[in-house]
Parts: sequence; C-alpha cells; structure tokens
Amino acid sequence: MKIIFIKITFKSLFLVMLLGTTACAYKPKIVMQCLPQPKQCIIANETLRFSPKEKLAYVASLGSIPSANLVLEIKGIEYVNGHDCYHIVADAGPNSFFSLFFNLKYHIETYIDKNTGLTAKFYKKKTSRRKTTEETIIFDRDKNTAKCEYNDMRKKELAINQDTHDLLSFLYYYRMKGIETGKTYNFGMLYGGKIWPVEMKVGNVYLMKLKDGSCINVFAVKLSSEIISSIMGAPVLDAYVSVDSKRIPIFFTAKTRMGDVGTVLTNLEVLKEGGE
Repeated sequence: MKIIFIKITFKSLFLVMLLGTTACAYKPKIVMQCLPQPKQCIIANETLRFSPKEKLAYVASLGSIPSANLVLEIKGIEYVNGHDCYHIVADAGPNSFFSLFFNLKYHIETYIDKNTGLTAKFYKKKTSRRKTTEETIIFDRDKNTAKCEYNDMRKKELAINQDTHDLLSFLYYYRMKGIETGKTYNFGMLYGGKIWPVEMKVGNVYLMKLKDGSCINVFAVKLSSEIISSIMGAPVLDAYVSVDSKRIPIFFTAKTRMGDVGTVLTNLEVLKEGGE
C-alpha cells in the first residue's frame, strides 16, 4: 500500500511540475498588494519576442522537502510545418536523493509559431525504470485538426480551435501575448488524447519578496480545470507572474490531496534586464 501511494505521489508531483505548482524549502513572500502603474501595464501587454537562449530553472518540493528539478529552455528557432517556431524543451526529474527511490522523468518539446504563439508540434517522453512511453501531436492550424500518435502505434485525430494549446505551449502563448489584471482567459489544453477546458483568471498585482532579498511586482493568476483536479486533486492552481516585458512565472502553489506540492524559480538573474 505504501509503495502504491509513493508512486501516485511522484506521478502527481512531476505532472504538477509541468503545469506549475508549489511548496518549497524556499518560498517567496507576498509583501503587499499594490496598484499596477500605467507604464507597467503597457509593458506587460506588449508582444514578447523570446530570447533564443532563455533558460528557467525550478525546484519542486514535496511538503517542505526539495524533491525534483524542472528546466524550461528555449533552444532556438526552427522551421516546422511551414512556420518559424520557437523550439522549447522541458525536462523534469527527481533530485539525487529521490532518484534512489523513484526515477520517473519527463522530457517535453513544443514548437510554437514565433508570430502567433500557437503550437505547431508537441512531443512528450515519459521514462521510468521499467517503461518508456511517447506521445507526438501535430497541429494543423489551417484545417483546425490535431493528429496524435502514441508509441508509434495508436493514432487519433481531433478537431481543435485556435485557442487549443498543449501542456507546455499555453504558458509561452500568454507570456508572448500578455495578460491584464481583472481579465479571464479561456482556452483548451490537449493532453492525453482529450481537450480539457481551462479557465485562467488574472487577479491583483502584489509586491513579492524573493530569496535574494529583492522585490518584484507580480500578477496573481488562478488556473482551474478538470485536468488540474484530475492530476493534483486540487480545484485551483495559483501562479505568480512577473509584471514586466518578460512575464516570467516565478512561483506556483496549490493544495493537493497529498498536501502542498510545488515549483519555484531558482535562477533569479533571468528577471533582471538583459538576463537569460
């Protein structure tokens, strides 16, 4: 029974990492609510052109114990399905201690159109000690279809909308296009052969104190979806995103059936002007 619980716990942890979540040994603190300045709002809504060298490093924790690492990296621009796309890679896996007990790893790649921010291609590889599974999705934005292939065998084609994203691309789409305080954004997330409706509410702006002692204004964002409940057993995922031209996710939090599980940005230098 304990072994089954541990497997469920870690599966949820890594899926949560790819959606975002948190409770860590280090936890950024909300200092105060503040009114966004007009200049900040304008900057936060400008269309973002990503640096081809951007790398975001996160630590996930189970309770207050750091348990795993997540890295999001833009590898450059590649030509996919007739479009110039940002090639974005996510790698998640246990830290050195937890890998002794559980070695589940995720490798995800998404290709998003550098002009529209929409997904052109998605690839996921999940590896454990005993099994490897793969998923590939090709998005045809002209025909509004997505072709899914699982382990080079099972295939499925779905009808999609222009607001259909994959597990990773939605994060970069809204970073690229910008978000506004008080607005609600609805979109679909294609995951596991199903399109899950997601609601994203942008709330107030807060001043957040970081590990290095500096403070930064952040949007408070709430994501709700059945996929979040299914994976985490939590109806809502809270995220905090920098109020600047980069719109970098700094901190995510949710109370799950396992307790607090989460992810926090560690390479804070990317928040500085010119940082990558």
